Amino acid sequence: MIRLLTILIYMSFWYPMRHAVAQKGACSLSDVCLIETKKRLIAHIQKLPYTDVIELFPQLIAVCPAVAFTIPCIPPVGAWTHNRLSSQFGWRLHPIQGRYKHHEGMDIAGPHQLVRSTASGKIIKTGYERGLGLYVVVDHGNSYQTIYGHLALVSCKNGQVIQIGESLGVLGQTGQATGLHLHYAVRKAGQYLNPAAYLTLGLNVVANYQSANP
Repeated sequence: MIRLLTILIYMSFWYPMRHAVAQKGACSLSDVCLIETKKRLIAHIQKLPYTDVIELFPQLIAVCPAVAFTIPCIPPVGAWTHNRLSSQFGWRLHPIQGRYKHHEGMDIAGPHQLVRSTASGKIIKTGYERGLGLYVVVDHGNSYQTIYGHLALVSCKNGQVIQIGESLGVLGQTGQATGLHLHYAVRKAGQYLNPAAYLTLGLNVVANYQSANP
């Protein structure tokens, strides 16, 4: 499903939406994407506040999909039929430690299933921590990193280059976990952000395009 989504976005948006952006008079980000190299565009994203990256994502995916897919933009698990958000980003009473602590990600509860990278990047760390259990950290080369914790097993290795939607492991209950779930975190330039803002960036672009082009 993830690979089909990637192909759909690329084929549906690259030509028609690039033309549309050019016609409307693109903002500075579109100009940068068309004129500068991919490397310079990524450097531009590194300097932007996360709120600007989210706002400009639809234009970015229109003119430079390869760079857009280095920004977390899809859910780390598949269909939500058997999944649920069990703990949100922010302050909470820790279910095991029994004290208020800032939750630097979100918890998605569900059965054993594949956990997938939410953006293209490189595996920079895998391992085990007492709290996080088995985990994977992906660096996306643009100041973004994503973390996937409490995995039952890890199917990738350090240094591996990975594409959006590729499997990282299996959802589990390792570390300090009261049940089967995935701890998913997003950070930009070392700052943890609310992953909710990134869960459906790509899906929203697809939905908006389909509604505008019935």
